[in-house]
Amino acid sequence: MQQVTRSIYLVDNGEMVTVEIQATKVGNFASLVIDGGALDPIAKTPLTYQFTCFFPKTAPDDAEFDVFVSGSGGGGKFTGSDIVKTDASWTRAIEFRRP
Repeated sequence: MQQVTRSIYLVDNGEMVTVEIQATKVGNFASLVIDGGALDPIAKTPLTYQFTCFFPKTAPDDAEFDVFVSGSGGGGKFTGSDIVKTDASWTRAIEFRRP
């Protein structure tokens, strides 16, 4: 796996992708969907993963979700686009492309 930007990654065919969402000062209210539907283990090219999250009103303004992406083909653990409570939108897209 190679990181092109914080939201675009190059992956090999059949590579197992792991997306980690770490909640800070908020419960784990994030969800992961593929192409607008529930997580499906069958890949399409290009793969686009989108996740949305929820911050309750009681969460502090500096609450956030930190996103980390890695793949079974190596390359390391990459930091994706973080989401903070004060963002105008809590939606992020992650795109996976073949090299």
